[in-house]
Amino acid sequence: MTDNNIGRKKRTDGRLSLLAALYFAGVFLGVILYGTLSGEQLDALNGITGSFVMGRLSHTFWETLVNSFSGAFLLLTACFWLGFSAAAQPIELLVPVFRGLGAGVSLSGMYGSFGLAGVGMSAVLIIPGAVLSAFALIIAARESLELSGKVFSSVFGRASSGEAIDFRLYITKFVILVIILMASSLADSLATFIFAGFWTRLL
Repeated sequence: MTDNNIGRKKRTDGRLSLLAALYFAGVFLGVILYGTLSGEQLDALNGITGSFVMGRLSHTFWETLVNSFSGAFLLLTACFWLGFSAAAQPIELLVPVFRGLGAGVSLSGMYGSFGLAGVGMSAVLIIPGAVLSAFALIIAARESLELSGKVFSSVFGRASSGEAIDFRLYITKFVILVIILMASSLADSLATFIFAGFWTRLL
């Protein structure tokens, strides 16, 4: 492996570690944010969470699949287009934070609404899809950051022979990430479909 390849691998691994850390920081911030809400705000949020859960348990398999896929797909699409901008790095770094923030608030809301039962429900209704979708979005943000860096170098005349922009490879990677999101949504929908009757009787 050449020095240039080693350097690129280190930068790629560094970006991946940073984005994963930002995601978990978002989860932590979401939990903290939930804990800072006033009584009325908590009641409102818990009411929304309860309505979400009951609505989801009553949805068809395909409705759950579409709902699960659409939110993450919008963020993935945002990462794709942001990659073509030379100045989008700050926004790209916020994508995993935003996703983690939503996960943290959702997990806290499940516990706040349903107590210990909410922990089990989270393991069925949130975590299966959240893990794969988080992975896909972290990779998407990394690829977006990498392309933005190359575009920046190209615009300002700093591009080297080892930093060529391969748009075909970039698009191919995002197609694979869309497939991963589909698998994530499928796992999410299957878990909900299989256990919906159990949670409905419990609630």
